[in-house]
Amino acid sequence: MNKEEEIKKFLEDLNKSDQGKKMLQEVSNPVSEVPVISEVKEKKKKKIDQRWWEKTFNKKKFKKPSKVAIVYLRNNGNADLMQVETRNGFFNVNGKIYHEDRDCVYTVTKDRLPLIILREWDLIPIGTKKWDDDNMREKFSELSQHVIKGIKNAELVRAGGGLDSKLTTKQIILWGLAALVGVVIVMNFI
Repeated sequence: MNKEEEIKKFLEDLNKSDQGKKMLQEVSNPVSEVPVISEVKEKKKKKIDQRWWEKTFNKKKFKKPSKVAIVYLRNNGNADLMQVETRNGFFNVNGKIYHEDRDCVYTVTKDRLPLIILREWDLIPIGTKKWDDDNMREKFSELSQHVIKGIKNAELVRAGGGLDSKLTTKQIILWGLAALVGVVIVMNFI
C-alpha cells in the first residue's frame, strides 16, 4: 500500500463515524470567530511584614536537630567522635538502640546537638538514670577514689612533699650554685 492509499482509507473511516464527520467539517470550515483568551495574572507572593516577634522566634531556629553527637570510648583508650542521623528520635550504635531524649544528657555546639557518651565495654550512656543506679555507683566509686588519690599525689609532688624530700627545684638550684661558688673559691686559694 502506498501512503496515498493509506490516507484515503483513513479518511473513509473518518467519514463513517460521527466524530470523524464533525472533525472533517471543522477542518474544512475555517474558524470565523477568534477565541478570546483571557490573560492569567501571575499571583505575586505577598511579602509578609515580619514584626520583631516573627523575626526573633522563627520556627526554623527552634527546629529540633536530627543529628546526635557521640563520644565513643574504646577499650584501647581512644575516643571516637561520631555524628549519627536520628529517625523519630531513635538511633543505633553497635546494634543497641538509644533515644535522644532519654539517653542524651548533654548538648554540644550552638545548635544544641544532643551528646551521648558511650563506653565500648558496657554501652550504658554516662549520666543517665541507669548509669546512676547504686550498683553502677559502687563499681565506679573505686575508680573515682583512685583518680582522687592520683590528683592528691600530683599536688604533693608539685609542693615537693611527694618524693620524701622537702627541697623544691628552686632550692636545689640555689644549693647547686652555692656549692659551685664554694668550689671556685677553694680552687683559687689552693
